[in-house]
Amino acid sequence: MRFQEIRKKTGLTLILLLLPLVYFLPAVKGDVVLATGDGWAYSLPMRLLLGEMIRQGTLPLWNPYSFAGMPLLASVQPGVLYPPNWLFAFLSPVAAMNAVTIITYQIALIGAYLYARAVRMQRTAALVTALIFTFGGFMICHPEMTNYIASAAWLPWLVLGVEKLAQCRSWLQAWRWAAAGAAFIALQCYAGLPQATWQTMLVCGPYFLFRLMTIEETGRTPPASRFTRLRFVIAIAAMAACGLLLSLIQLLPTIELQQQGERAAISYDAFAAYPLAPRFLLTLIFPYFFGGGWPWLYHVGGWDEWWLLRYGYGYVGLGGLMLIVIAWRAGHQQRLVWFWSLVAALALLIAFGDYLPFRLNHLLWRVPVFNLFRGSYRHLLEITFAAAVLAGLGTDALAKLELKRARRAAIFGSLVLLLLVAGTAVIYQFFAHRLGAPGTPQPADTRLSNPEAFVPLLMFALSASAVWIYAKRRSALTGAVLLAVLLVDLASFGWFMSWRMTDAGIVRELADSVAVQAIKAREADLHSFRVVSQAVWPFGANYSAISHGCLAIARGLQSVNGYDPLRLPRPALMAGDQDLFGLMHDLDVMNARDQRLNLLNVKYLLREHSSAADERINRVVRGGEIHYDGIMNEMKLGPGQRIELEADGAAANELTIIAAAFNAAHLPDGTPLARLRLHTTDGRVIELEMQIGRDTAEWAYDRADIIRNVKHRRATVVQNSSASGDDGAFTAHRYLARFTFERAEIEYVEIEYAQPDAALAIQRALLNDAVTQTSTPLDRRRLAPERWRLVARCGQADLYENLKALPRAWFAGRIAVVNESEALRIIKAGRMPDGQPFNPAETALVEDDLSMPLPSARADTARPQVTISRYEPLQIELQTRSEEPGLLVLSEIDDRGWQAEVDGAQTPIHRTDYALRGIVVPAGAHSVRVVYRPASFRYGAWAAFVGLIVLVLLRLPLSIEQVKGRLSSASAA
Repeated sequence: MRFQEIRKKTGLTLILLLLPLVYFLPAVKGDVVLATGDGWAYSLPMRLLLGEMIRQGTLPLWNPYSFAGMPLLASVQPGVLYPPNWLFAFLSPVAAMNAVTIITYQIALIGAYLYARAVRMQRTAALVTALIFTFGGFMICHPEMTNYIASAAWLPWLVLGVEKLAQCRSWLQAWRWAAAGAAFIALQCYAGLPQATWQTMLVCGPYFLFRLMTIEETGRTPPASRFTRLRFVIAIAAMAACGLLLSLIQLLPTIELQQQGERAAISYDAFAAYPLAPRFLLTLIFPYFFGGGWPWLYHVGGWDEWWLLRYGYGYVGLGGLMLIVIAWRAGHQQRLVWFWSLVAALALLIAFGDYLPFRLNHLLWRVPVFNLFRGSYRHLLEITFAAAVLAGLGTDALAKLELKRARRAAIFGSLVLLLLVAGTAVIYQFFAHRLGAPGTPQPADTRLSNPEAFVPLLMFALSASAVWIYAKRRSALTGAVLLAVLLVDLASFGWFMSWRMTDAGIVRELADSVAVQAIKAREADLHSFRVVSQAVWPFGANYSAISHGCLAIARGLQSVNGYDPLRLPRPALMAGDQDLFGLMHDLDVMNARDQRLNLLNVKYLLREHSSAADERINRVVRGGEIHYDGIMNEMKLGPGQRIELEADGAAANELTIIAAAFNAAHLPDGTPLARLRLHTTDGRVIELEMQIGRDTAEWAYDRADIIRNVKHRRATVVQNSSASGDDGAFTAHRYLARFTFERAEIEYVEIEYAQPDAALAIQRALLNDAVTQTSTPLDRRRLAPERWRLVARCGQADLYENLKALPRAWFAGRIAVVNESEALRIIKAGRMPDGQPFNPAETALVEDDLSMPLPSARADTARPQVTISRYEPLQIELQTRSEEPGLLVLSEIDDRGWQAEVDGAQTPIHRTDYALRGIVVPAGAHSVRVVYRPASFRYGAWAAFVGLIVLVLLRLPLSIEQVKGRLSSASAA
């Protein structure tokens, strides 16, 4: 009997370990890499950096490659402390990425199975729970978000910990599960997404209260039951406290970083982004109701919000839905059914987000901690897990109830699901275009003969048959059939998500692009300069060519771009007001006067040669009817502003501009809004004028308060979009302006705003040529030749050298004490408050008085010398020589974790030039060392150590009692 039990457990263990390997077989074979979307753009490069630092024996605390330098551990999403990510130190990029992802699904599968067994489900039912959670909607939609699924996979383990503590009948058992639960908490925190930890708390907190109320001890007196509850509360408190202590090594640095940036708090608009549209519940029946499935099986293009089509699925299989209905009907483990039903219902309401009535979502936004996270659809995590548990309970009911009751429950479940499937089919066939989705399906897109409808209908028939067979003959064989059908049902959805579409050959793009090869051919020391990339949309077709964002990490280049929501705000402003994607919104950073990139040691610009995003719009613009669906940085012009756009000598006879005016309702027809000057290659200037009412108009023309008072006509509309204001919803517009002229070769186009108020936003500008039937996008600012020199044209990337770039370290001869806003203004304008030019190589801007007097001007002496003798992620060593004291300026990002030493003696670091580090160095020859030692990491490490000590101390009395018990038993014997 014992042998048979061991054999069963061994077999189940192998099944749980092997199932993810079978499911992701293309990845196991090395044909695909599980790194689409963010997995490719963020997770893979960050983990490559982590692996490299582990190999070098360096603590992975600082990332010198992104945003000119930022904390690495504190940014949390790289998952520095999460053990599976350490595989990047030993395996190839493809093997490591696939292994980490597959391990995640193994963790989720085993955890869900163990929890189901802990609540006394039989094995088939527990496997149903495990399959649905692991291969159902949420988990299978997010493999590209490696840190999210890694965190989410620990949800069932933490619920398991609470359940096991509720069942403990001794202090020793309680200690074991409290220690395990503390480890689960820490691992989930280390995995890299705090939102998943918060969602887990939203489940485990109520589950703790539920189990506290339902604890029972059969055959025990009420006082014993009360003692059990007390032990449960104490054990949960110990688990939570020790788990928190173990997690502080990650949490303290992350909170410190988060409080410095835009994620310290988010606006309601950010909080309300990405709600689950109620219409998308139809995908619970037909998972590809709105299209978007990948070939070979599916073919209808997606016609709903892109992010819903990618992430918004809660599909648990039609068999899973049927088993959930059976759980409700059967009355088996009723309290557990009601609890998980309530969890699913509340999570679904929260997931609706801004679709909730009565401004309920605004109330949620006011809840502390809750209001730090966006994407309410992500509560599909709790929904999917709750649904998986309910489906397991339904299966358990079929297995354990009296045969007649089981059959009745199966009949009821089949009929309910039949109604749902039939209703969904009717909506799909006849009413799909009325659901309010942003796209409109073609008649052929909603035929029941499409795989998008036919496959779910087939899965319903198979699932109903499997459930019926299992309800009638409850055996290992029929259980295996039920599980196989459920897995095929889930796979008919999950196998056709985007994870299968990234060929492993994509890792070849990690190799140096032509532009990067050109840089490395010119530079011997890759730590002596930085690069910047610029494109209309840098993650488009030219992403690899310009080495944007985290891709620079894989190529060993330090960049002022990056991709991280926790980037430091000052460096982001210094690098052109960059968003989390590393996209520059302030392109004035590249003009002749602006000193920001110079101060950041940016020596090279990798610039998109042409925008692939223009291909679609070029065709329709020349065709007459115009639809705008391209991507572009909006260029905004206000009073006194002008821009110059490169044309590269393109021949043209027409200029097309898509734009709109803002706050311009008071301007009458014919008012000049902008002056256009087309500079030709032969030195001529073609002058044109953009007038309001003829060429563009107020963007909110149809808003109730504007349309009554607007003074100009509505120009030719090119794009409509929905907007809302105090008076309700309205349609916003972009307008088309066309200017014809005698055909010429255009070197650049100058646009100068002409009014003392209002503003103009340009979304697209094109030069069109009737002779060649081509269009040239004007999406690149003209670069000042005295600052930027074209080094090479490298395919789709133009490589420029910044002739004004400062070195990585220098001595400043002048000091100016200014506040932070004044410092940024001086750096951007390139002028001091008195009108004198600002030369950052000579003058340093500091925000506090220095600890020793410095000369206001350098005497006529030998120029100070600075040499970087050692450059590593966590420390920089410099040798200096100067005949007088001076401020050593490092083009390194100032962060409170950095400490400086001069000849071994600690000295303060002064924030210099808005975002850099300044160190006062005495006259003479000195050794300067700058080391990254963040206090938050040290405190967190001590807290984790204390957590371990507490767990050990809690174990000691139990060990003593065990020893005493064994001695007593021995003496009695």
